[in-house]
Amino acid sequence: MTEAGIVVSWSMQAGDTMQIASIVERAGVPAMVKFALDTKATARQPIRYATFFLRGGWKGLPPAAANVPQPRPAAGTKPAHCGDPDCDEISRTREVEDDRGLRHLERCPDCHPASKGQAA
Repeated sequence: MTEAGIVVSWSMQAGDTMQIASIVERAGVPAMVKFALDTKATARQPIRYATFFLRGGWKGLPPAAANVPQPRPAAGTKPAHCGDPDCDEISRTREVEDDRGLRHLERCPDCHPASKGQAA
């Protein structure tokens, strides 16, 4: 946090220290620093103690895995094939039957490049 320009006192109760250690493991230091920077930017008074961030929101940070953006395929490449037996590996389409019994092809919702907002 000091490297990010946030200088605060880390003097606190043992229970607070344990909570912060738990948050570091769960959410990660980058998420904690980002939260502190965002909070400092909107604070009405100078923040002097790290416990301010602990009580103000660090406890509610999501697990680090939720913070990691999913890798997107490079432009012009397809995402990995989903492996579904109904999905064609080349076209990434599935043959489906509508309620009238007519069969047609639909994009695979799991691995077609145009699915889930991915660029083709």
